[in-house]
Amino acid sequence: MTNKREIPTKCKLLLDQWKENLNLTNYEKTKFKDTLNQLDFQINKLEKKELQISVHGRVGVGKSSLLNALIEKQIFPTDIINGNTKTSKSYKWCKSFKSLNKVELIDSPGIDEINNSNNEEINLNYVLDTDLILFVIDSDITRVELDSIQELLSNNKPILIVLNRCDQWNTRETKRILSSIHRKLSFCKQKIKIALASSSPREAKIKPDGTVRSEHKTPKVDILKNELKDIIDQSGEVLLCINSLRIADQFYKLLKENRLLKKREEAQSLIGKYATLKASGVAINPFLMIDLITGLAFDSALIIQLSKLYGLEVGGPSARELVKKLSFQNSLLGGAQIGIQITLNIFKQVLILVAPLTGGLSLAPTAPIAIIQAALAIYTTKLIGRLAAYKFLMGTNKNDGRPQLMLNYLLKKNLDFRIMLGDFKFLTSSTEKNKNYLLP
Repeated sequence: MTNKREIPTKCKLLLDQWKENLNLTNYEKTKFKDTLNQLDFQINKLEKKELQISVHGRVGVGKSSLLNALIEKQIFPTDIINGNTKTSKSYKWCKSFKSLNKVELIDSPGIDEINNSNNEEINLNYVLDTDLILFVIDSDITRVELDSIQELLSNNKPILIVLNRCDQWNTRETKRILSSIHRKLSFCKQKIKIALASSSPREAKIKPDGTVRSEHKTPKVDILKNELKDIIDQSGEVLLCINSLRIADQFYKLLKENRLLKKREEAQSLIGKYATLKASGVAINPFLMIDLITGLAFDSALIIQLSKLYGLEVGGPSARELVKKLSFQNSLLGGAQIGIQITLNIFKQVLILVAPLTGGLSLAPTAPIAIIQAALAIYTTKLIGRLAAYKFLMGTNKNDGRPQLMLNYLLKKNLDFRIMLGDFKFLTSSTEKNKNYLLP
């Protein structure tokens, strides 16, 4: 994948094979119909080499006028009253680009215009479907804008910030605003590019009667236009790949969560079964080493059974290695369990040895010790099971996880994309949100 020209072909082939290997049930096809249609639409865009660029931002920052300035036509309606755009509108950019057959520009309502949360979510989802986002601001960045940018970056959306209406400030003021914006975007490792534009500049004119009126001047969007052309020519197809892989990865996570949820009751039954077996073995056995070996064997067998349940390939040695790793992750399993077991077993063996001297009376406390050991075995087995299920939840099969692997490859290897993403993905923790409801 070193050759950029080969990436779209390999990406399309990977996604086609990946979809086929998912082996979706009829129930899953119905449940995830909308997401699958979204994925098919994006893959079709990739195949046809059709790129979508959307504008995003607050009401009244000049999103529509900016698009009009780029295409040099009054296509998108504007008005002196802010918030003229109520629904998303698109227009084919009649400009030739390398390697792409079509570039579509999309206007969208302001992020602070819609009070209805459902409509706001629909608007965001529509923007997320596009391949590149022009995030338009018209002054120093606000809290609403910061939150929106963070949301887009967390979804692996490449963005180019456009500081519009730059005709309102002199050079010194512009530098001060840019410095403040970068400071507020300090959660990004890489400085996100900010293109300067004046989509609808006005100039004050004194009329013969002495009145002052503002008149429209020629838009100043050449810097932005050249920046966009470079991005599209150099990386247009890769942008299509990134969005396709992003949607595929998100779909797989939804699919995996759904499958894990359905497997939860079966996993609970397995964990309960092996917890009982382990508890019985530990309780009746007086020898420490046999306890530990038996416990490890039951834990390994549980991991293997859980791996089969979740459709993951884990062999015997691999299962035992996973148990060891899981044990070290938990202080109880890593230290306290062994310490308690040693203490209880030594105490139990002492009582057994002195039994002839006490006429068997010393054996009485062994029963509570055995109960304690059994309870500990049950607890640790259940904990092992939950930790293993968590590992399966966070991990992926090699084949199933290929969209994410390729996506990470493209983002890590390409500095331009990392700049458009602010290195946000690599700055934040990769740990999934708490999903205990999926665990047995």
